[in-house]
Amino acid sequence: MAPRVTDLVLSLMAFLWFTSILLFRVSAQSNGTATFYTPPYKPSACYGFEDQGVMIAAASEAIWNGGAACGQYYQVTCLSGTNLGIPKPCHGSASVVVKIVDRCPANVCQGTIDLSQEAFASIADTNSGAININYQQYVNIVPYNLLSHCYTISAIIKI
Repeated sequence: MAPRVTDLVLSLMAFLWFTSILLFRVSAQSNGTATFYTPPYKPSACYGFEDQGVMIAAASEAIWNGGAACGQYYQVTCLSGTNLGIPKPCHGSASVVVKIVDRCPANVCQGTIDLSQEAFASIADTNSGAININYQQYVNIVPYNLLSHCYTISAIIKI
């Protein structure tokens, strides 16, 4: 019985490793600043009046790329405050993953990425207004329906 449990554990570990590699590819990290905007979040430049939830963001010109940023996901990590008003605004080393749904026009955009108020509040004190960040793009490279075939995959990669 013990060898079967070991085989099962090894199969599960291999499956998790395999799917973690396939599900998301992460781009290089960049430094920038994040600000936040408040509701209403619709209409947006990317999705009009279609609701995209609250873990969303508007892209500055640095990310926007003529609208190609629409629908892309970014992981944003708070590094520090941008002023002395709130010396430690970050909630530890918290990160949030947001979906780009809008454009932050150059004439009003004060940061690299303009997070929804909820996304900003999940990583930093909103009283700070702006924070220094690391950000990186996440790209989904495997269809989600692959996960429904986990037993097949685990059998294929069984050691």
